[in-house]
Amino acid sequence: MKGAGRTGSRKNAGKAGGVRRAGGAGGVIATGKSGRARAVPHAGRAARASRAALAGRAQGRLRQGSAQRRHASAQGRRAAARAKQRTAMRRAPQPAPHASSPQAMPARGAGPAPRQTTHPQGVVALPAGREGAAAGAGSANGVPPAAQAAVPGGYAAGYRDGVYAGGEALVAKHIPPDHILPAVAASDLIEAGFRQYAPSLTRLASPHELAGHIMAALDEQRPLSVVRLGDGELLTLAADTVLPALEVQELAPFLPYAGVPCSTPDIRAMLAEAIQGADWVGVPISRAPTFQGLLFPVLRHFGINWSSLKLTSSTINYSLHHSRLLLPILQGRRVLLIGSQAADLGVLLHQHGVQIAGILPSVAGMADIPRVMQHAAEHTFDIALVAAGIPAVVLCRRIAGELGKVAFDFGHLADKLVTGELQF
Repeated sequence: MKGAGRTGSRKNAGKAGGVRRAGGAGGVIATGKSGRARAVPHAGRAARASRAALAGRAQGRLRQGSAQRRHASAQGRRAAARAKQRTAMRRAPQPAPHASSPQAMPARGAGPAPRQTTHPQGVVALPAGREGAAAGAGSANGVPPAAQAAVPGGYAAGYRDGVYAGGEALVAKHIPPDHILPAVAASDLIEAGFRQYAPSLTRLASPHELAGHIMAALDEQRPLSVVRLGDGELLTLAADTVLPALEVQELAPFLPYAGVPCSTPDIRAMLAEAIQGADWVGVPISRAPTFQGLLFPVLRHFGINWSSLKLTSSTINYSLHHSRLLLPILQGRRVLLIGSQAADLGVLLHQHGVQIAGILPSVAGMADIPRVMQHAAEHTFDIALVAAGIPAVVLCRRIAGELGKVAFDFGHLADKLVTGELQF
């Protein structure tokens, strides 16, 4: 009976397609209706494969999440840098309203190497701004559609807000309560106001005019100094006078490289005296906060009457080069080169027929000016090209005043010629 019972159990198991364990190995054997045994995949291997697949997917999600966090972190750093730059620009001073009219300059490119290098005689023709205003009348905050399209998407909102704050929002401050000024854009008001102040436009000496003055001084063997004021010189003068010193450090971390590790009263006085005594002063055309926004407040602080200065553009060095006037000035003259690029620049100029009278290869900041002047006096030359950062302003003035020579603030034009970015 017991045997018959076991046999019946196996038959029933076969009919049901039952499953039974095969010892302690962990495998399974399945029997179908035929009663024949067939192997089923090993349970342990299946479990491990399942866990491995899950772990792989989890690691993939972790890697993806880590990449997303790194990307978000990089975006955050870039956003913080942009916010810091905007804060610095907001903190920079604007010229006082009463000072903006007499020093208005022709609207030109503010880059280091302007494409157009000559100025028309007389008062510059006034812009026809009404067409541009009409084109942008239907856009958000009065920004012309073309201008919006030119701005990358990440900056579009900030750009619109900035244009509005600097235009229509200023106009709104002058409109009395319960009034509007229909169909008149800020650009229309600027055009009308510009016409009123047009007689105050001050013309700068063109490259051809300045080249004529330099060549006349060389022919007559009389001294002449040409200095240039950029944001480095203006921020040096502005420290603790027009702006707090800490704000200047934030706006101009490059000053130590330009020769002024720290703006002191002695350095500011030396720089102001050189500007006052220079024969020609290059001033920025850009009306940005650290250019013309500082120029006239700084000049007023140091008691320098801008109208008594002979003015040209602060990019006159590039303009002379682009107008192909530089080599004619130098050829046939004995040239002293001063600055870190002097040796390489000397080789380049010699290849173009310029006689190099001497090379002073380094200027270690404002404190090094007396040593440089001593070595300059040991050379016989007609014109000095000084590419020495902010000390160049003082050096040019002293070379002309003390040595009786022509001195030109050559600036970063030396770097661009040596590297081949610009060519003769």
